[in-house]
Order: sequence, then C-alpha cells, then structure tokens
Amino acid sequence: MKITRRRTRRPDPLASATAVNRVLDSLAASLPDLIPRSRKELRAMLEAVRHLYARPTVDAKRGRPSRFPREHLLKVDSALRLILSRETSLSVRSFTGQYLPILDFPRDVREALEGGRINLFEAHQLARLTARHLNTSETDARAQRRRLLDSHLRAQESGAGLRSRVRQLLGEVIEPTATETEVAAVMKADELLEVDPLDSTHLFYEELRRIGRALREIEPEQLTEEDLEALMPALDELSGVLYQIEQRRVQQLKKIKL
Repeated sequence: MKITRRRTRRPDPLASATAVNRVLDSLAASLPDLIPRSRKELRAMLEAVRHLYARPTVDAKRGRPSRFPREHLLKVDSALRLILSRETSLSVRSFTGQYLPILDFPRDVREALEGGRINLFEAHQLARLTARHLNTSETDARAQRRRLLDSHLRAQESGAGLRSRVRQLLGEVIEPTATETEVAAVMKADELLEVDPLDSTHLFYEELRRIGRALREIEPEQLTEEDLEALMPALDELSGVLYQIEQRRVQQLKKIKL
C-alpha cells in the first residue's frame, strides 16, 4: 500500500486566532454602524454572509425571516472581500468556513496550529475530537488529541491520513473512494443518456467522473500553490451551489415526512 506523506507548505499568515481577530477588528472599524459589538453576534452575521448567495434574492414570504437584512449582509460581504484581498487570495466563504472556526478550536489544537506543527486542515480534524463527540471528559478528550497528534507527527502522515483516523475514532462511515465515486458517476451518466440523450444533466456526472479520476491519479506533490490558488475560487463557488442543492433536498425530505 502506498503511504502518502505530509506536504511541505508555505506558512499561512491567517492561521491563528490573533490573525482572525485582526480581520474581525478591521471589519468592525470599516462598518462601525453595522457590525455587532458582540463577537458571537458578529460570527452569526458572517455565517449569514457565507450563505448569502445560496439564498434567493427576494426573501420568501414563508419560513423564518432572515436575522440580518440582506442589504447589510451585502455591505459586510463587500467590506470583508476588500480586507481579505489586501493580504490574501481568500474568499469570504473560505475565511468564514475555514478560518473563523479557529476561534472555537481547543487551546491545544490552536497552539499546535500556531506553532506550525500542523496545518489548518489537520487542525480542523483534531478539533473534531471534543469531549461531546467522544462522549468523554475534557481531560480524556485532550489526552486523545495529544496521542493522535504525536503519532501523526512521528509517522509524518498526510492530512488525509489524519482525517481517516479521526473518523475512525468518532465511529463515522468512511467516505467512498475516488474509484467508487467515479463508478457511481459513470453509471448515473449512462442511465441519463439512455433515458434522454438530450438531457444535459449527464454532463454533471461526467464532470464528477473526471474529478474522481483526478483524485485517484493526481498526487498531492504535483499540485503547486498556483494550482491551488486557481482552484479554490472555483471550488468555493461549486460548494455554494452544492449547499443550495443540499438545503433544497433537506426541505423536500421534511415535506415528505410531514
């Protein structure tokens, strides 16, 4: 079996609680009349901004009303984009989805991240091992994280290897392999073509097939920082569309159960 090792990456200047808070302070200074003073309220607002474009432009009459006016969210989105563009190529969705949670990481995970022992992806994995998720005490959870981190660093494993071990500890179902993803995509595309050759939905599954093949064939060391900078905005946009589809699916399932 091939063992995937950790990649050497450039230091991430935003991967610390101090850096995240600095961005939030700059945002508050740029929009003092809109930004809540409470950090909790501000983070709730940023979560709403994160999903801003996954919602209809016109608010629906039914359902729970938005916590924040859309015009306010648009202003926050614009201001945050400007702040992030000064030092990084991060999108608002990436900042709120990947960097904002650093503030909630257990202290030991933050220290490992800010000390450069692990990267942000690995920190996200370790941070999932909380007392609540493990159904244990805070002391035991911290000890499990320490043991796993030490083992991970000694073995020089990849982030994917750490994620797999975390999922095992949490008793989660293992995600399908790239080959299984590609096979499922091929089958769905073929079925759609057989039913209606003019239905372009099959193109979606054809692209998933290509992604599955890429996951299987492209090695991590073959991805340059330039590749990642080009890919991340596209993946961010794709993530937003998939989130919208998932939310619609959840609502449909709720209606069926009623």
